[in-house]
Amino acid sequence: MSDVIRAVSRSTGPARGNWWKAPMISSLVSGALLPLVRGLRGFAEMATDPCNGPRDCPATYAHLHFADYSLVAVVVLIVLQWPAAYLLPKARVAISLAPAAALAVVLLTILSIKPGA
Repeated sequence: MSDVIRAVSRSTGPARGNWWKAPMISSLVSGALLPLVRGLRGFAEMATDPCNGPRDCPATYAHLHFADYSLVAVVVLIVLQWPAAYLLPKARVAISLAPAAALAVVLLTILSIKPGA
């Protein structure tokens, strides 16, 4: 009887046993980069210093709002990757790359703001 249990646990164990590694690495990397990117978003606010309001620099304000919404999306993706990685084992790595990709979008959005525009 114990041989059957060992055989079953060996055949199903590794596939489900390591499901947490990809989301854990992604959460640690994204969680470490999130304050840095959020700080850059704060510095990007200084690009609006020459503007008197959203009417003067609509593109700059649109970039900043998009960066804000993307930062919220990063946090949501960090949280949602855990159940998705458990339930979808074939897409585990792609799911775990989503928060990093969203952080890259935020960073590119911030870097696309023209200084003094």
